[in-house]
Amino acid sequence: MSVWSKTESDEKTRLTSAFQKLNPAKSSMVERARAAQRAAANTNFADDLASAQREVKTRSIVVQDGLEAWPLPGLAPMTRVRTSFGDVHAAALRKGDEVLTRDGSYMRIAWLTRIQLDEHILNLKPDSNPVVLAPGALGAQVPSAEIMLSPRQIVCADGNSGLKRDREAAMLLSRPGVRRLRETALSYTVFHVGRTAEVFCEGLYLRFAMEA
Repeated sequence: MSVWSKTESDEKTRLTSAFQKLNPAKSSMVERARAAQRAAANTNFADDLASAQREVKTRSIVVQDGLEAWPLPGLAPMTRVRTSFGDVHAAALRKGDEVLTRDGSYMRIAWLTRIQLDEHILNLKPDSNPVVLAPGALGAQVPSAEIMLSPRQIVCADGNSGLKRDREAAMLLSRPGVRRLRETALSYTVFHVGRTAEVFCEGLYLRFAMEA
């Protein structure tokens, strides 16, 4: 059974239609936001569509390598985040866990969700597939282990990353050791700590924004 479809196969069809309505070539930003609202009323995935709607209203959709850009950030399940009790896979993070931020403090996760994608969605929206950074892709032992990110996840600029300014993961694809991975099923973990913060992950800092 599809990870998107909870009870009936036609749920996937309605969700597919909802995402197709977000196509910038067919409607304005306001129209896409309204389309997401209508779709949410007709599916069991209101939370995921509400997140997409917020992104549509605040982010200009871009096209990269001929692909409509996936709008949401996040971490793939096996990417680890530094917490007060060690490095924890994104799939195991929970609300209330304390994560290490750039200022050296540990802050509690105030909100967390997981966006589940199945093969149908990953094929329909190819840019939703994750970006993989191999160990050392951005510098000496940075990242210190392989990490897998949503193409929209922000990698912060600092002395460790060697980046001159913050970059979305997809913007790093031209670098050696950075590649796109095609998946058949995937979940992205998205969270925040009550404010926008930069969180330590395998030698890098990744930005997690406060939800609007």
